[in-house]
Amino acid sequence: MELLAPIIEKCTNIAVSGTLEQRVSVGVAVLTLASGLAHFLQGIIAPKSCAQMCLEPWFMTAAGLWMTGSGLVFLHDEQLGFPFMASAMGGAAATALLSPMKPGVVFSLGSLAAQAYTTKLPQDSSYFGLTVGMFTFGILGRVLLNHSGSSAAKED
Repeated sequence: MELLAPIIEKCTNIAVSGTLEQRVSVGVAVLTLASGLAHFLQGIIAPKSCAQMCLEPWFMTAAGLWMTGSGLVFLHDEQLGFPFMASAMGGAAATALLSPMKPGVVFSLGSLAAQAYTTKLPQDSSYFGLTVGMFTFGILGRVLLNHSGSSAAKED
């Protein structure tokens, strides 16, 4: 818990006295972290429910850990964490596109756009390339690693 103390303090300070931009940026990261924890637990506790999103339980668990870590890294350091958030949201958008949960595409891409707009990020081409690469990594991870996701949807 000692490792999380600075992150909890930062989030509390922003919630109490931060700007709207800070609250949006941190809010997206906290939401991603919480969603990641929920997906992690869903993959372990309720594996059959993963079929609703056309995911294998192992993939849901791994994606949940990735989302949790991405949110934590962003809350620790925005510049370091934003490319990880981009990969998590790329994977979330791909998951939504490949499942009946189509509104998730708008939500995940909108969240990422809001976070990009409200966070002070480097404006150089290498950072932009890294972020686009991580977003693509998230999409490809969902498409290529969970190749048997269609069979998960057919299980009862």
